[in-house]
Amino acid sequence: MRSTTTKVILFSYTNYPSLICNLEKEGVKMTQDDLLRHGSFTFDLQGVSRAASHQIVRHRIASFSQQSQRYVKITRSYGYLKPSGIPEDLKVPVEIHGRKMELSFADVMDLTRQAEEGLVATGIKAEDSRYLRPNAATTNIVMSMSPRQLIHFFNLRCAPDAQWEIRDVAWSMYGAVSLAAPRVFGPLPAAEESEFVRKRVMLINELVQKQDSAFEKTPPGELFHLELSPQLDFSHPVESFVRRY
Repeated sequence: MRSTTTKVILFSYTNYPSLICNLEKEGVKMTQDDLLRHGSFTFDLQGVSRAASHQIVRHRIASFSQQSQRYVKITRSYGYLKPSGIPEDLKVPVEIHGRKMELSFADVMDLTRQAEEGLVATGIKAEDSRYLRPNAATTNIVMSMSPRQLIHFFNLRCAPDAQWEIRDVAWSMYGAVSLAAPRVFGPLPAAEESEFVRKRVMLINELVQKQDSAFEKTPPGELFHLELSPQLDFSHPVESFVRRY
């Protein structure tokens, strides 16, 4: 097993310039509140831990499609996420049937992988063998939200006291929507109360503005790699992408 890089891909989103133009031709004026209510943003989140995905799906006013653990086979290339607070070389003492040994985080991840593969090899159903899979094991999840719900998501998950992994993902998502729909997503309401959030919003605005011209030159249908790291100082490797329309 190996530690993985999380990918946040803004795969599909409402083309607001086109929407506004078409509505105005019909005599309909869109207010800022209308922009928040009408629209949808779909993210493909790849390589997030099961621990983070459990937090993400708690946001009820959204649509989710998650990779099944029942049918996806576990292999030696199956990924996991290691918290940055756990040193690579740190080993902890364990005892199995009276035998003492010291194991690292990676050792434990590999043991669970081997045990799951071993159960499957003996004929145990994969859906039962997967019970050995740890929360660190990665999964892929597609999430769709309206702008209004995304702002609620950002206010909660971009906060300094949010869990480190979902906070990294949330800031990456915020950067993506800021690039794709700057007229819709401005400073977060949470920035009024949090210096941490305010500084990060300003930093993302600067990073997005510097890359806007390159994004505009990206051929339609292709993914644009939005560079947010190392300036944003994520707690784990995260890459952000926005599909150009």
